[in-house]
Amino acid sequence: MNLTQLTVFREVMKTGSMSDAARNLGRTQPAISLALKSLEDSLGMVLFDRDTRNLKPVPEAYYLLSEADSVLVQLTQLKRTMERLRVGDEGELHLVAMPGVSTVLLPEFLSVLLSTRPDITLTLHTRSSTQLRELVSSQGVDLGFGDYEADHSRTLQTDVTKISANSFLALPSAHPLAQSKTVSIKALSGEVIGTMHPDHVFEQRRHAAFAREGATTTVKVRSQTVVPLLRFVASGQCCAVVDPLTVASAGLLGETAEQVVFRPLDQPIRYNYAILVPKMRPQSALAGLVATAWRDHVMETLHSLDAAPELTQE
Repeated sequence: MNLTQLTVFREVMKTGSMSDAARNLGRTQPAISLALKSLEDSLGMVLFDRDTRNLKPVPEAYYLLSEADSVLVQLTQLKRTMERLRVGDEGELHLVAMPGVSTVLLPEFLSVLLSTRPDITLTLHTRSSTQLRELVSSQGVDLGFGDYEADHSRTLQTDVTKISANSFLALPSAHPLAQSKTVSIKALSGEVIGTMHPDHVFEQRRHAAFAREGATTTVKVRSQTVVPLLRFVASGQCCAVVDPLTVASAGLLGETAEQVVFRPLDQPIRYNYAILVPKMRPQSALAGLVATAWRDHVMETLHSLDAAPELTQE
């Protein structure tokens, strides 16, 4: 007994005619007759009384019809599900991102992407960049996004896409430098600033750039992530050099639109992000679709900010 035989049998039971079944299935009548005969041979029983002019099902045929319907419906559903999995319209997705991005930008992106895919289940983790690299390396998620660190990102367990772009200076809107189209690092000498923690790779890069230009500043507040610094900038307490995706997030939030302005530095300080994909975890079509779409979305966002983004696959 096979699926072709069950399909033919069901159609004959529905129509009561081999010729009608042949027409509906796009097959010849002899092929339909042969399929029925093969099904009966495999079962060792007759399913139709052929002594009458029309096919008359035996009682056992009605039981088989019920079971055949169940099998063929499940097969149709299975085929539909597998097709949706193949094109990324169905499945489960596990993502991990650093705090700033996972709060605003990534959920905004995912809400749009998944709005036409109601059969997708999403789990979004928030971790520090160090923690999320470990989580991706352990093959615990489908995709990670965080800060790029050369010493830790290149592992045998992880594929890394590096995205680099120019950072921006966040200023109180009433600050005199807010009137400039671009701001030099030297012009920030003597300013009060907010920074990330000293051990963060970007803070080390910012500190080195300021030292090269001889810009001496007073650090008022340090934060593990960038977004909280904007509240201090908005209240006029400091300036801060922030990554470009924080600028995009601030635009979505709109909370500091009137109090904070963002200006490019005339000596750009690059901020590096990493898209991390586990090597040993088989990538589903859905995960591949989201990884590509997120990469393109990040690049498009950075281009819209004139942040001169560059992408490197490692």
